Amino acid sequence: MGHRSDEALIRKPSYGAFCDTPLDTMLRNLARDTVIVTGTLTNYCCGTTARQACERGYKVVVGSDDTATDDETRQEPELAFLRKGFALVLAAEEITNRLTAAAHAPDDGGRANTA
Repeated sequence: MGHRSDEALIRKPSYGAFCDTPLDTMLRNLARDTVIVTGTLTNYCCGTTARQACERGYKVVVGSDDTATDDETRQEPELAFLRKGFALVLAAEEITNRLTAAAHAPDDGGRANTA
């Protein structure tokens, strides 16, 4: 994976991406309310980041098949724990489908189109 010049690069000093980083400030300045978590060590970095995002009031989505652990027996238990109250856990294809649908949904200010 590479880093594009138009992307923010955040170096995290611990397991969670919100601890001692500007991530929360950046997301709030961009008026974002949802965090999608993908990556490695589901039971460490991904889980910690999901919990930190939830504690800060974000809607949290965790990828079930685009996260991984160093011990396969720990993947599903961590995802099950996150499902219990911290995150919506979805497969990558479902995340993509929902993002695509949201991007193409008309913005009617919450009102249904009756015309």
